[in-house]
Amino acid sequence: MAYDTYYARFAWFPKNQPLYLYMIPAILQLMVVVTNTFIVVLFLWRRWFGGVNVILIGMAISDMASVVLLMISYWFALVLYVQSVNPQGEFQVHFLCITYKYGTNISMTFNMASIWLMMLLGIVKFIVVRFPLKAKFLITTNRLLIATMTIYLSSILFTVPHYVTDNYDINAEVYPEKAESNTFYCAIKRKVGGDIPLYLQTYEILIRCICVHVIPIIALLLTTTYFCCKLGRENNSVGRSETIRRSVKIVASLTIVHLISEIPFSVFFLLRYHMTVSKQSFEFIIENFHHIIFIMYILRFVNYLSNFWVYLVLNKKFREAWHSLLCRCRR
Repeated sequence: MAYDTYYARFAWFPKNQPLYLYMIPAILQLMVVVTNTFIVVLFLWRRWFGGVNVILIGMAISDMASVVLLMISYWFALVLYVQSVNPQGEFQVHFLCITYKYGTNISMTFNMASIWLMMLLGIVKFIVVRFPLKAKFLITTNRLLIATMTIYLSSILFTVPHYVTDNYDINAEVYPEKAESNTFYCAIKRKVGGDIPLYLQTYEILIRCICVHVIPIIALLLTTTYFCCKLGRENNSVGRSETIRRSVKIVASLTIVHLISEIPFSVFFLLRYHMTVSKQSFEFIIENFHHIIFIMYILRFVNYLSNFWVYLVLNKKFREAWHSLLCRCRR
């Protein structure tokens, strides 16, 4: 099979912006890794890995995993951007391209898992609130563990083509032309003749938008609306149980932050699909592409970071366990 090499242009940073603006994603990425690692350690240390906490642990692992390699790539690119205005050396660019390729793919995989786990959490809490008697028999720790592992497996299968079709060509020339200070070129080896799975062409955008964004967003909007209505009423089943009421508040808060970060991605992918099919470009998106992507990823990192703070504010047991763990670490 013959292959052709083309160069993918990665401009990580919007032009003519102050340095502190580029540091915001880097700081958020580090905080995401630290806080979600703490959540997993705390839940396992206190043996809170039963029931719905299985999903919460899975979400924390997904959020952390989706950031780690992407964080390394982003920081490496940021260091190169700050240190030099000239094209970087081959070793530096090769390292950046490899971490970027696998970082973006891994981030996509675990981001899908995180979104579907969030949807699962909303549906499970809806069943608990709406059908409290049946929920005791329907929702067990083993079933939630199986559902969580199934979501992980589905996310991996969904993104497998991204790992095997476009391969970074380490033997190719680093730059086809002189690069700008905020631009990196990575040589991608692709089959000649457009022999690429249809999954990775036009319809991949639509499939991803529907399965990973639209359906979960609709499900979460419905469950969140139901939760908010329940919490706003007096003398109902939620109000009689402070534990259920608190857990519903946590889920509703997590869902609202999740929707704020993911709805822009859904709109963006729908517009991309429309531009690809109709071959009509939106000038606003073309002119502000890097700024739009930059803002959307900041929203996503804030979403990954929100879990820890929602638990800390709304869950007394979590605050007590956090304080206890900090005291142990100081000894």
